[in-house]
Amino acid sequence: MTAGSEKNTADAERKEMTSGASSRARLRAIDLHAHIIVPEVYALAAQHNVFSELPTDPGVTDEMRRNIKERAATVLARMSDVTERIGNMDMMGVGVQVLSASLVHQGLEWADAQTSLRLARMTNDWIVKAVALHPSRLVGFGTLPLHVPALAVSELERCVRELGFKGVAISTTAGPMELGDTQLRPFWGKAEELEAIIFIHPGGNRDRRFKRFHLWNSVGQAFEEAMAISSLMYDGVLETFPSLKICISHGGGYMPYYMGRIDRNYVEKANTRINMRKPPIEYLRMLYFDSCVYDRAVLQHLVDKVGAERVLLGSDYPVGETKPIEFVAETDTLSAAQKEAIVRANAAALLGLPNS
Repeated sequence: MTAGSEKNTADAERKEMTSGASSRARLRAIDLHAHIIVPEVYALAAQHNVFSELPTDPGVTDEMRRNIKERAATVLARMSDVTERIGNMDMMGVGVQVLSASLVHQGLEWADAQTSLRLARMTNDWIVKAVALHPSRLVGFGTLPLHVPALAVSELERCVRELGFKGVAISTTAGPMELGDTQLRPFWGKAEELEAIIFIHPGGNRDRRFKRFHLWNSVGQAFEEAMAISSLMYDGVLETFPSLKICISHGGGYMPYYMGRIDRNYVEKANTRINMRKPPIEYLRMLYFDSCVYDRAVLQHLVDKVGAERVLLGSDYPVGETKPIEFVAETDTLSAAQKEAIVRANAAALLGLPNS
C-alpha cells in the first residue's frame, strides 16, 4: 500500500466513525465516563468538597471569578439536566452514556455512616429515575459510602440486585483507607461475586501541594489514580480477586506510563512483591482504562501497554473531552479494529450490551 492510499484509508475510517450514513450509525459509541450530580445531595456535599478548600488566588481578577462562577453553574446544570444531556450526547455522537456521580462535587467521605448511606441512596435512586427516562441511552453506576465498608457492601448489593446497575463508581481512597486496606476485602469480594464493574475516579486531592494553580485537577487526579492502582497491586487485591472488573478513569493516571521502573523494583526489591505472584505489568493488564487522556500519543502508548481490548471510550462529560469519538478516530496510529473496540465493542462486552 502506498503512503497516499494509507492516508486515504485513514481518512475514510475517520469519516465513517465521526459522521456515519445515518443517526443509527453515528450513535453507536458508548461513553463510560460521564458524571451526574443530584442537586439535593450536592447542596450538602459542596460545603466539604475540594472546591470549598481552594484558597483565594490573589492573581484572579473579579472578572475571572465571575467567569469561573458562570462556568461552574453551567457545568452543574448539565450534570443534573437529563434532557440537555441527551441533546449533547446526540451532538457528540454518543449512543449510550454510563452515569456516575461526580465524586469531586458530591463525594460522601465527609459524612457520618448513616448520613453517607442516606445520600448514597438518594443519588442511586435519582440515577434509576434518569435511566428510566431514556433506557436505551443511559446506563447507571451507583455510588457508595465506601469509607464505611459494611454499608458499602450492602449498598453495592442493592445497586446490582435491586436497582439493576451494572456497577458502581468509587473514589481512589475510602476516607483514610487506601483501596487495598484489609477492611475493604469484603467489598472487593462482593464486587467479584456480583460481577459488578468498579469505576475508579478521584474525589479531589486535598494535599496542600496541589492547592495552587488548580494542580489538584491537572496533576493531582492522575497522581491519585496511580496510587489507587498501586494499592490494588501491592496490597494484593488483584491477586486475591482476579476476576474483578475494574476501570480506572483518565487512562489510569500516571501508572501505565512508568511501568519499567515499577517492574524493575518487583525484580530487585523482594519486599515489593510479598502480595504479588507476577510482575506489576501483568496486573495492570487485568484492569480497564478510559480514553480520556487528551493526547493521542498517550492514548497510543496506553494501547501499546495494555492492549486495545482494555481501553474504553470516556469523555468525562460535561467537563472533559468534548469530541471523544473524534479523539479516537483521529489517532491515526490505531487500526480500524482498535478504534471500533475502544469506541463501542469493549464497553458493550463489559456492560452486556449488544454490539450493534
